[in-house]
Amino acid sequence: MTTCPVCGGILPAQRGPRARRYCSRACQAKAYRARQRQEHRIAPGAERELLEAYASRSATELADRLAAAARRLADALDAGLPADGSDLGVVARIPVVLAARARQAAPAAQARHGIPDHRSEVPATAVIGLAADTARPRPEVQDRPPEPSRDDSAPTSPVRRRAPEKTAPARRKRLSQKAARALADSARLVKDVDHRDTHRWNLIAEDGTVLGHVEPSYGGTGRTGRNGWNHRLADSLAVGGPYKTREEAVLQCALAWIRLVTAPVRRTLTAD
Repeated sequence: MTTCPVCGGILPAQRGPRARRYCSRACQAKAYRARQRQEHRIAPGAERELLEAYASRSATELADRLAAAARRLADALDAGLPADGSDLGVVARIPVVLAARARQAAPAAQARHGIPDHRSEVPATAVIGLAADTARPRPEVQDRPPEPSRDDSAPTSPVRRRAPEKTAPARRKRLSQKAARALADSARLVKDVDHRDTHRWNLIAEDGTVLGHVEPSYGGTGRTGRNGWNHRLADSLAVGGPYKTREEAVLQCALAWIRLVTAPVRRTLTAD
């Protein structure tokens, strides 16, 4: 008698032509999430494929994408929401690409600036001694008392440092209904750089403004697990959907963006 690979329970009797693999929908969803996490892990020796995939992206752009994905993951964890699969993929892949680029660029930079590579000249005993020296607690050295001044002048008062000036956060620019609808009408769907893994599409206006993202929604009972399409505004964790078609999700994403940019900007009070 076969058992469930997730919980080890006994599988119920077969009712259709296909044999059941899991005892319940909960175990099926848990197995799917485990496969998703496994897909985001970088296999050993996959650096070359990642370097070729991100060859057209600059290091600054990759760092910005990594920071944005890490911030969204942190916000989701703090809010108790499920982590976004595309953000997990970005956090797993981009550090590998940046580290590989840094290793490739290090010898060229040393040769260009005439810096010798002393890594092969350091004996192992020196490394062991340095590690032991850093691990050993150092005695605290107290500052010597100040020597008395030779003249009879009064001591000068300490210099007061000015506190850093507080800058107000950048406010969102409110658009009119006409301008917002013009931008939304000019928006087109563009494949995300991770579209091969996430099947995500970006809704980008003609001037380069990213309105939001459209991606498949999972949770269905079919073979692929899809049950429609979701949309999410740029730099937002709120997900809308699912909708039956991608076109309907795109329309709802554009309408949600119009409502956001045309809403009155709330004023916040900042302390001096």
